Amino acid sequence: MQKRQTKAYQIQQIDQVLWVQVFGVSTLLGTEEYVRDFRTLVAPATAKPWAVVLDIRQWQPSPAQALELLKQNSVWAIANNLHHVELLLPTDELLTWQYLKATEVQKPAYLTRHIAEDEASARQFLQAAGYLKGAD
Repeated sequence: MQKRQTKAYQIQQIDQVLWVQVFGVSTLLGTEEYVRDFRTLVAPATAKPWAVVLDIRQWQPSPAQALELLKQNSVWAIANNLHHVELLLPTDELLTWQYLKATEVQKPAYLTRHIAEDEASARQFLQAAGYLKGAD
């Protein structure tokens, strides 16, 4: 009997926004799968500027190789019309610092990066910026 492995992330697209929630440790294989799913799901939206919500409140320290893939995915996203990032960060400041430092990439002047308090705050910023329509 084969055990079904649960993904360590959830991704969904709403309007011009990709909502990402990450849980636990990002393994190399899991991160490779995440990057494929991320790019496949957002590809139809890349003709226009789009946004991403990265909810990493339940994320855990992860291997350097996985973080490097996340960094490469950020570069890809920016090159493919990503214009706005909403971050929901862990309460652990050291964990937040590790994630931000390990995944830091050069950002163009047009890219907005905002640290949101919660989902409602992220949604309000995205609606005001025109990436999300009104109530869903």
